[in-house]
Amino acid sequence: MTHRERLLAALRREVPDQVPVTWELVGRCAHAFTGRGDWKAQCDAHRMIGSSIFNLQGVGPQLSFPAPDGYGERAESEPQPDGSTITTRTIFTPHGSLTERTHGGYLPDDPLLTKRIEYPVKQRADYEIYADYMEACLRNASFSTERSEEARGYIGEDGLVGYWMSDALYAVSWTRHDAEFIVDLMEEPDLMHRLLEIADERVKLGLRAFNESAADVMVLDICWASTSLLSPSLARQYVVPRARRAVEMVGGDKIIGFFTSGRIRDVLGDLADLGPAFIQHLDVLGDCDLAEVKRTFGERFCLMGNYNPVVLAHSTREQAQHEARRCLEAAMEGGGYVMSTSDEVPADAKLENMRAVVEYVAEHGRYD
Repeated sequence: MTHRERLLAALRREVPDQVPVTWELVGRCAHAFTGRGDWKAQCDAHRMIGSSIFNLQGVGPQLSFPAPDGYGERAESEPQPDGSTITTRTIFTPHGSLTERTHGGYLPDDPLLTKRIEYPVKQRADYEIYADYMEACLRNASFSTERSEEARGYIGEDGLVGYWMSDALYAVSWTRHDAEFIVDLMEEPDLMHRLLEIADERVKLGLRAFNESAADVMVLDICWASTSLLSPSLARQYVVPRARRAVEMVGGDKIIGFFTSGRIRDVLGDLADLGPAFIQHLDVLGDCDLAEVKRTFGERFCLMGNYNPVVLAHSTREQAQHEARRCLEAAMEGGGYVMSTSDEVPADAKLENMRAVVEYVAEHGRYD
């Protein structure tokens, strides 16, 4: 089987020739291996490893939200004495402006890593400015599918063309410090639902783009469903209904699955009920036992993940293969499992460890 065929079989809960191996391999690790962090570099890094191409970031959906007169954004970068950069981004509207600052380049060995040091929403009244800005930019929103066609040719049979998109809650959450954002969800549900309904329009546009594109898979990031962040009741109130609508919007032979992180076991049944093709990444630092999830949900969705990414950076080749063995013993039986890391592959991951896992699964993860 080709990488593409193998992934499709697993995502359909069929039995491929062997367990597919892919990774949460995005810009930072790709940059470490290739010197570039774009989606093509991610593909090239997978080829260096021998793993299946999946979960690309940067292919799409390609959405455009042109700001009308009186609205816009500007960014200014300020070099720091240590060689890092602080970037100030300002959103401006006729009714006020919002400013955020990010710090990047402070780790020379991980140059794409950034952290937000100032959030644009500093008090609840600022949400009104953000809502006005979102609504204004949505008026002339559009999308393009050209990059998905390019990716189809670039990837070929080495994997699947994937889109990646955050849900409405994630899209709004970046504006506010996590702790304050969670309190806002609890104390101001009417305000937050109104904001999320605006952000929902962006998600709907992304799903339309996906349906009309050459992409095979949509990974919908619903990491705020995690009970590491929200109570199960808040996750069911804010995340689950929106995830349901996303699944219902996907048409034809398109595939949609959920990206999750942290603790999710208390809401995993709710997510399974929505009918995603797969759920990733069953965080090894969360509360999901891979074998138990396989027994309970293996007939309902493809399991993806649970491999500890730290092993790839800080262990030996033999230890990397031992972690692969643990995952295979827990979840490969009967198909419907894709080996992947339970979160992003770190920039200091060892190429030889990742290759060792691919070799081990090719021998011990076979179904024939």
